[in-house]
Amino acid sequence: MLRFSIPLLALALVSGAPATAQDQTPLPDRLTFGYQDEGAVDASPAACLAFVKEVTLWNEADAKRGADEVCAARRHHLQAYNEVQRNYRRLAPILEADRRLNGAASMQDFQTMIKACINHKYGLSTGGHNIRIDIIPNDIAAECLRLGADLLARETTALTGP
Repeated sequence: MLRFSIPLLALALVSGAPATAQDQTPLPDRLTFGYQDEGAVDASPAACLAFVKEVTLWNEADAKRGADEVCAARRHHLQAYNEVQRNYRRLAPILEADRRLNGAASMQDFQTMIKACINHKYGLSTGGHNIRIDIIPNDIAAECLRLGADLLARETTALTGP
């Protein structure tokens, strides 16, 4: 006659049980990262020119060229931010549908990772001067957000197949 102890029997029952669902905390509607001007950068020509005139004493032609550079950096930032949100909207339904995944915790970690990337890169920057004080943070945010957008796209592909 075989004898099982209670703890051994419990272990046998648990190890044979199917995987349980992860915590099903709802996913956020939109990802947020917590950096200054997140998703609200004004890339209008008037705003860019106003910024350049505020931080420089350049003539009109140089101010216009500077405003074009500022606007380009701001647009890249916004494009990368919007790409992250687009890729997240593609991934979120997949995460919600598969109860084995802990999508909410994963996306919380993803948001932390993007913010840490921005902090890391800004820590390795001098911050610039003149118009670069606006261009550098936008370039940094755009680079980290692009990394994030690519990661979300690859995760979507990995979960759904090519």
